[in-house]
Amino acid sequence: MEEKLIELYCTICQCNDSRFLEGKQRLSNNNCPKFSDEELITVYLWGKAQQLLTRKAIYNYTKSHLWAWFPALPSYQAFCRRLNRLTPAFQALAEIWAEDAAGKSGDTHYYAVDSCPVMAARRSYSTGARVGTGFCDKCYNAARQEWYYGVKLHVFVMLRPGRLPLLRAAQISPASCPDLTAAKQIDRDCAPVSFGHLFADRAYCDADWADSLKKCREIQIITPRKRKRYDVLRSGDCSHFRVSSARQPIESFFHWANLKSAFQDASRARSLQGIFFLVFSALAFIAFLARFYY
Repeated sequence: MEEKLIELYCTICQCNDSRFLEGKQRLSNNNCPKFSDEELITVYLWGKAQQLLTRKAIYNYTKSHLWAWFPALPSYQAFCRRLNRLTPAFQALAEIWAEDAAGKSGDTHYYAVDSCPVMAARRSYSTGARVGTGFCDKCYNAARQEWYYGVKLHVFVMLRPGRLPLLRAAQISPASCPDLTAAKQIDRDCAPVSFGHLFADRAYCDADWADSLKKCREIQIITPRKRKRYDVLRSGDCSHFRVSSARQPIESFFHWANLKSAFQDASRARSLQGIFFLVFSALAFIAFLARFYY
């Protein structure tokens, strides 16, 4: 166990990517604290690896079991405050480690895109929720058949036969943002997929975007055919089931990520920054698992 902890700490310290360095940059006199940002990130990710889902549990575990390794551990209040400040650093680590994992596994040229809710409040509690006002909003989730207040996480993943997909790109949007709008923005900003097939559900049906992907990225987007109410399902027409089976791994990805980090439950967050930290730290953790274990 000690070897893995040391490996994680060394990996974080040796990360010289400009995105990570900018994410943890301090523009203050206290730019060299006794308990470094690298130690803080190591402690948090290691706690997640021990299946501890809350900051309080991670802090108590570190204080009880890792005190000899981290004797300068700050107070719990400072611990939480500094974690929120390091949200851009976790976002950068998620991008860097996801790229490393994809590079090691090789590109299959089969991708999927989907979204999942990150809920600050659910059902009747969603009406009076005020966390993250100005960005978070209320929306109906058809899969869960309930109203919720919060944000939505949109991801592109690379599919791998017999294994969990690998993260390629992610974005947070207000809960009411259409999936297609967010996917187009991700495509414009970072072009996460190229030369292959992209599986998506009916929310991503758009002829203009499909033509653009085919011409600019050489990507063929495959969505279920929109069947009208009076259409009869004919024998041998398995297009819907074929797309559903191809998209099933991304549903498994969301389930596995939520099981490991509980990022979809943002009810403990007290600010928009706290919600962003919850999501991006979860993405960094699952990218860490993909890079070192999967």
